[in-house]
Amino acid sequence: MARVDLAGVGIWSKSFSGWEQFCAVVNGASVDADPKLKPELIPARERRRAPQFVKMAVEVMDQACNMADVDRSSVATVFASGMGDMEITDYMCRTLATMPRTISPTKFHNSVHNAATGYWSIATESNAPATAVSGYANSSAIALLEGATQAIEENIPVLVAVQEGAAPNPFKSVYDSDQPLAVSLLLMPTGECSSPICEFRIGVSGGDLPEEKPVSLAGVDLNGNFIVELLDLLLVVAEGDNRRLDLPISPSGTLSINVTRPGNKGHG
Repeated sequence: MARVDLAGVGIWSKSFSGWEQFCAVVNGASVDADPKLKPELIPARERRRAPQFVKMAVEVMDQACNMADVDRSSVATVFASGMGDMEITDYMCRTLATMPRTISPTKFHNSVHNAATGYWSIATESNAPATAVSGYANSSAIALLEGATQAIEENIPVLVAVQEGAAPNPFKSVYDSDQPLAVSLLLMPTGECSSPICEFRIGVSGGDLPEEKPVSLAGVDLNGNFIVELLDLLLVVAEGDNRRLDLPISPSGTLSINVTRPGNKGHG
């Protein structure tokens, strides 16, 4: 199995604005989340032009790097989303069908799937590898596998960012979620992080897919969002458990993740 250390975490939704707030919600506390996104890493002028979808990614990526205290320009990135920026896709389809000559160059510029990695690379002045992947409902597992593979094979820290927005009405039949969610995990080769949060042992297997179970957080309903399966993983991390989780990575395969805490790497 591939072995990587988890060095940092970033998370944002309208119900919690970072890792500390997420952990508080897990413990049953109420938090005062800020639903507005103002990632300071993006200059003010560019931030005004950036869509929420980009701001979500940059926000959680910045949080993960802050937690790990790493040089942002030195980390490779893997960005993933199953649906992409649905708000812009909806806008472009409507405009092209009615008034194609009025389409916004800025929105067209932000419509590409790797827009967030572009904003990140420019803001951090990074020349590190930047990858964008998509696998519909399995995008989270695919991104984790890609990130872990790069971290091990290239011996570099890799920042994995996964996000989905709220679905406009035309998308409801294929993706029924009203709540945006973004998660970022900074993965490092085992032994390269001085104080890892935990270790992931990651492998791919066939067989029966894991049974879908609703994620329960006090006062928070994110079920329906593709990334909600990552909350199961973050719950294990937040609660300090050693446990194995299985995430669907294809119609007939699973990504197995064994979570072990520092000092307990012989178990799990």
